[in-house]
Amino acid sequence: MGVMKRNLLLIMALFSLACVQVNAAVTVEQLTEPDYVINNGYSEATAEEILLIKNRVSGQPAEPIYQRSHNRFVRFCRNVYGYIDPAHDTDERIHHDIHMSPSAKDL
Repeated sequence: MGVMKRNLLLIMALFSLACVQVNAAVTVEQLTEPDYVINNGYSEATAEEILLIKNRVSGQPAEPIYQRSHNRFVRFCRNVYGYIDPAHDTDERIHHDIHMSPSAKDL
């Protein structure tokens, strides 16, 4: 009976150690900062989208982090491709004002 109690006590001690609360060293605020997101292998677009969503929730103005500049030819090709393929993601996907009523611009 003594061996069984010792084994049960050992199992209960191991189980209680597994259930101990773990406190993270990194806060949610730090996890959603653009530098942290980029340094952990995500793209600049993902970091920008996280920041914009966080700013919209808190009511702050949503401004782009990284300015993308393209020459006229690249912009023309991207616009033509955007007209051909409506599922093509553009920068306006994130940086536009959201209106609840539909309009002709939504098409």
